Amino acid sequence: MPARPRQSANPAVRAEPRGIGTARARDPLAREVKLLGALLGQVIVEQEGLAALELVERVRKSTIAIRRRGPDSAAGRAERQRLAAQLEAVDLPTAEVLIRAFSLYFQLTNLAEEKQRIRALRRRLRASARGRIDESVASAIADLRRQGLGADGIEQLIRRLSIAPVLTAHPTEARRRTILQALRRVYRLVDRLDDPRLTPAEDAHARRRLREEITLLWHASPIRLVAPGPLDEVRSAMAIFDETLFVVTPRLYRVLEEALDQGAAESARRTPVGPFLHWGSWIGGDRDGNPNVTADTTRHALRIQADHVLRAYEAVSRRLMQTFAARAQESGPLGERLATDRRELPDTARELERRFPGEPFRRRLGYVAERLRRTRLRLAAPDEETQAPGAGGAYASPVELDLELAELADAMTAIGLHRAVAGELQALRWQLATFRFHGPALEVRQHSEVHAAALAGDDPTDDTLATFRAVAELQRRFGESACQRYVVSFTRSPADVLAVLELGGRASADGSPGPDLDVVPLFESADALVGCGAIVGELLAEPSYRAHLERRGNRQEVMLGYSDSTKESGALAAAWMLYRAQEQLVETCRGQGVELLIFHGRGGAIGRGGGPMTRAILAQAPGSVDGRLKLTEQGEVISDRYANPAIALRHLEQLTYAALEASTPDHEARLRRAAGEGAGVMGELAATARDTYRALVWQEPGFEDYFRAATPIGELSGMGLGSRPAARPTSQSTLDSLRAIPWVFAWAQSRANLPGWYGTGTALAEYRRAHRSGGLRRLRALYRDWPFFASVLDNTEMILAKADMPIAERYASLAGEVGRPIWRRIREEYALSVEQILELTGRSRLLDDMPVLQRSIELRNPYVDSLSEMQVLLLGRLRSLPADDPQRDELLRLVHLTVSGVAAGLQSTG
Repeated sequence: MPARPRQSANPAVRAEPRGIGTARARDPLAREVKLLGALLGQVIVEQEGLAALELVERVRKSTIAIRRRGPDSAAGRAERQRLAAQLEAVDLPTAEVLIRAFSLYFQLTNLAEEKQRIRALRRRLRASARGRIDESVASAIADLRRQGLGADGIEQLIRRLSIAPVLTAHPTEARRRTILQALRRVYRLVDRLDDPRLTPAEDAHARRRLREEITLLWHASPIRLVAPGPLDEVRSAMAIFDETLFVVTPRLYRVLEEALDQGAAESARRTPVGPFLHWGSWIGGDRDGNPNVTADTTRHALRIQADHVLRAYEAVSRRLMQTFAARAQESGPLGERLATDRRELPDTARELERRFPGEPFRRRLGYVAERLRRTRLRLAAPDEETQAPGAGGAYASPVELDLELAELADAMTAIGLHRAVAGELQALRWQLATFRFHGPALEVRQHSEVHAAALAGDDPTDDTLATFRAVAELQRRFGESACQRYVVSFTRSPADVLAVLELGGRASADGSPGPDLDVVPLFESADALVGCGAIVGELLAEPSYRAHLERRGNRQEVMLGYSDSTKESGALAAAWMLYRAQEQLVETCRGQGVELLIFHGRGGAIGRGGGPMTRAILAQAPGSVDGRLKLTEQGEVISDRYANPAIALRHLEQLTYAALEASTPDHEARLRRAAGEGAGVMGELAATARDTYRALVWQEPGFEDYFRAATPIGELSGMGLGSRPAARPTSQSTLDSLRAIPWVFAWAQSRANLPGWYGTGTALAEYRRAHRSGGLRRLRALYRDWPFFASVLDNTEMILAKADMPIAERYASLAGEVGRPIWRRIREEYALSVEQILELTGRSRLLDDMPVLQRSIELRNPYVDSLSEMQVLLLGRLRSLPADDPQRDELLRLVHLTVSGVAAGLQSTG
């Protein structure tokens, strides 16, 4: 690397440092981006020298010039050749400086944009009537009232309301936990600078701290040096729990309560809303294709969760102990409970009696905190027989704790402290009702073929039966709700579901009780989605299973897989198969008198079922929501949606809003009318799109070789993004064995985004040709009237806008001349898709109806281009070296750095 100078003697660098993309700025976002870019520029000069920053600026200006002149113009191509020559001359240490500079710039810019989202949200809330903004809980309740649902109808809908986000450890989070934590510190400092009450000294201190943090980030490796294990992933998720989920959950309940109370008399009292958030987690329980997840892993995962949850309860209890400093009589249940406390916890009693004489509420909460500490020590112990439940002053169950909190609430209400009861104490009771003693409910997932092998006696490790025994142990320790759902991947027949119950019975053959399970079939292949209604119908007709279901409350959960179906058939065809699958499942379960919950296995990227969630929920098939919503939160989506409490609350409000709106009779009636008119059209479009997609991906000779050459898929495998391997175990690595997540991730890195749009253009064009002038008119009517059709096309438009064909062509060049025919097909289909989408929507440019997103993509693209150019260059160098060349490791590390940087720039991985 260039020599690292001491503090620059240049006054301009010290006072107002140059930075990446700095410019005059008046609006808050531009001002913060300017500040962060300037500080980054100063850090680069301090750490790498002024020449390094000047090189970064030359590369940045060159990529901007290519965009402005037109990538396909003669001037643009000439500029690209000059840039390529400049980068080719850069040695590896200097290349790393370039990569780090642009990557860190994106990380910092993302923070500024996150802050702007919150700033805009608060501005809208201040300007609205009673906080009633679009897609909020308040607006949903107001809509229900306008539709004439009435108080009883709304109450019934609220009672069956269930929102279940499930955290998963899919390996699409390209950032290390260390980097994420450092970025949160930077965010808090930037937020502090926005406080108009800061003194000059406080402002200077915050800026100094910012410079320190950015310097540390400059020296930190943005990629993992060692792949995380499943328990590392559990700890990362629980860090989000500590910072956000625990705090935001009662806030959401409060928002609904306030929306229901709007217009009610001041003295009105209502029963608090029930806990409708049902957090789940696959992290530590998902063993499908992940040999690192064992029965012991699952046991340990819940112990980690319990440790975090019980520490959180204890901290709240101690805080409330300091708050509830009211004098009261020690009579009735409160007096009896305190007497029991003194008898069972004498050491704690001496301390509390000394500190809080005459203040029974404070002493009671002190005892609660001590009992929670002992409960944590018991439940987090590795041996379930370490202590009997309830021994040593620990709580036997969350019910016991809630009973004590209810007694405390009654005693406080009796002396007029009902506001305190309805506030902080109610928040704790909501948290307890939601998270119990185990945190997010841990779900187990395994492939159907593994079960078949275990039943046939072909499981040499016996880990399958060990898993069922572990689940039974966890249910005994934490309660059934801690781990009761068992997801069966690639379900193809009722036998795949029944196998789980049989294995559960075998696991208890030694005399110990087996687990009580809700078995969740997962349909993800095209054949399974098409036939899922019939499969579930046969399952419900099986007497033994129906008896099992009746014991479980006559409820059936079914999971639909978006990732694999999209990889297999393309985005448009998969969307229609998933919609029809929902219709089938609703009809089947209603006909059998069974309550249905559809679990949507959606990803963060559009190529895996992602996209704007509110619109997607409102576009689901009629009857498929009915107040109940369950979906996966995958990869980088977890930190993007839940790292910041304000953004997390907004996201959860949007989910709640959509679930309520999608469950009204009016909404379902509109969907049925639109679907009746559009089903035939979608059938034609989906068939053409699927044939077009499969003709390229699955039938075109040499396509797999092209994919491996024109994307960094091979290099992604060694990044250690998660504990699960990128491909399912087979005798040889093939496109079929590759998981959908790295498939989409690789196409995103190459800027082609092919899984999200390929086949759509041909489908729309063929439909219009077949139906002449009436085709476009009918498509536009469906786009206007059918939320499902509009959602599918809007997602396609978004992914087309994020794709970049001139940059994708640079990656295609890695495939050489043999790959040119395939590249031409991809580019032609892209152009056709853009043309057809624009004609259908009537817009002149992609995303004209979403100017903020459109502008963000346009501003980011030149900076991402710099990293993409470096990635293409490094991939070419790496792949040209012999296997034993000592330079390979360093080149591969730099490629991994570009992957992390491009992901940050695009704000998306897989």
